[in-house]
Amino acid sequence: MDIFGRAFEVVAAQLGIAVVGFLIFRGKIQDKESVLKFLSTLGIDLALPFFVFSIIIKNFDPAALGRWYLYPIWWLALTVCLFLLSLTFTYAARENKEFFLSLFFQNGIFFPLALMTGLFGSDSREVAMLLIFMMFYPSFFFLVIPAVLRAKQKASWRRVASPVFLATLLAIVLKLTALDVYLPGFLKSTFLAIGSLSTPLIFLILGGNIYLDLTQSGRFFPARIIKFVLIKNFLFPAIGLLMIKFSGISQPLSLIMILQLAVPPLTVVPVMVGRAGGNRAFVNQLFVASAITSIVSLPLFLQLFYRLGL
Repeated sequence: MDIFGRAFEVVAAQLGIAVVGFLIFRGKIQDKESVLKFLSTLGIDLALPFFVFSIIIKNFDPAALGRWYLYPIWWLALTVCLFLLSLTFTYAARENKEFFLSLFFQNGIFFPLALMTGLFGSDSREVAMLLIFMMFYPSFFFLVIPAVLRAKQKASWRRVASPVFLATLLAIVLKLTALDVYLPGFLKSTFLAIGSLSTPLIFLILGGNIYLDLTQSGRFFPARIIKFVLIKNFLFPAIGLLMIKFSGISQPLSLIMILQLAVPPLTVVPVMVGRAGGNRAFVNQLFVASAITSIVSLPLFLQLFYRLGL
């Protein structure tokens, strides 16, 4: 398999959907904020949970995957490493809290999900294990970021117990108890059909968010953006390759971890920073630059990952 070419195609295609979203919102849509909020609810709170549930029910085999229950613990270990790396590089670069948050909170579900689905298909065990690996990430984000930003808005328990987390938990329980066999076939097909809308919707939303943010942008920060891209898109995954090489972590866990270290920042970070009174435009510029660079950097590090036999 030509990993670089295939990964390039997948990432470029997803960002192409984001460009379409950008152009749609640039058009004559009335009340763009309301439309974006509706699409976000449809994509993240409805389609994505259905997709997660369907993939785990279809592809997760607890008996065949051995110590699958350690995957969330590995996520916690990776999160600690990301925290230390982000803190170190933010301090070394003499940057601020917004720079740190953009380094720390990776786009750990949407980009890897699109890549793994594109490379291996939605029927692969890699996709199922990614979803189990990341099951606590949305809750962690909505618990931690208000505290880090010292925002007046408290952590929302509705967001902490997110539909994605509940869908993951329900699917795992059904598989462990073998009750999934009682789900009618038409119901599984319906859930999967709704879930298949999640990735295109999420990247359309991404394009809409970028448009709204750019219309409110003021000053441009080229030097800080270059610094961020070098750290996020190149240094983080390079360090990740070394960590995986010397730790002996095997696939699919090693693949999941290198993707977590190579993807752009989480798209919700600019929104949360803006609500807390921070520089949303700056954070959004960091995200856009990192996402565009990922068209090349993600395939490059995936190619290195497979070349090194990891």
